[in-house]
Amino acid sequence: MKNKDFKELLQQYRVPQGKRKDILRTIQLGQKDMKKIVPTKTPINVLVKEQLGYISPYLWLTQITFIIMLTLSTINVTEPNVDLQRMLFTLTPMLAFFAGPELIKGAIYGMGELEEVCKNNMAKLIAARLFIIGSVNLLVLSLMVTYLSVQYSIPFTQLIIYGLVPFNIITGIHLLIFHLLKIRSSVIYLSISLCLIVLMKLITELSFFLVVTEAMWIILFVLSSAFMLGELFYCLKLLKKKEVQLQWN
Repeated sequence: MKNKDFKELLQQYRVPQGKRKDILRTIQLGQKDMKKIVPTKTPINVLVKEQLGYISPYLWLTQITFIIMLTLSTINVTEPNVDLQRMLFTLTPMLAFFAGPELIKGAIYGMGELEEVCKNNMAKLIAARLFIIGSVNLLVLSLMVTYLSVQYSIPFTQLIIYGLVPFNIITGIHLLIFHLLKIRSSVIYLSISLCLIVLMKLITELSFFLVVTEAMWIILFVLSSAFMLGELFYCLKLLKKKEVQLQWN
């Protein structure tokens, strides 16, 4: 039989495409068996430590910038209750300025597909990065609020809410953009972050901002926290669903 005839014969047959449901089930069974043989789980502290080394220095720069700007802003404080409320609501979103690019770092450098199939999948990596970024941001915010609370004799809980409400909103929006719009450009992400910071500043200039009561601030805190945690859970759930290959490192 000639090669040409042989090729024509092969072309007459098509390998049937397997059902996605069966493919996923087969992969899951394989993963289950392999996990019995090879230890694949990475301790949380090891994972966080590894990811800490890959966090961009620009993220730490935003913490320093936030501290400097907030400290300088206190020089012109004349009405502490009003001025500190505006300052924290405006400046706190700066802490999340580089959060977006950190979430999509794998895609930016063309390593997204590799991250999806290694032992520590995307859900674990994103969770570790968010834990690091969130912990550092909350620590910096808490330290600055403690300083302001002592300096102006205003309750810590009152001031921290002024900072946590915009922080929760901005973080939730970043997560929403991450899984909904699937933006994979650091420039676009930074532009969105800048627009959100400007938006928060404009909100503080509106007349209704100063008439928000303490009870309303607490309600805003609960709603913004629910929004952020809901987006975090949904985002990690979507990433977990994409885990359809054996996880090797």
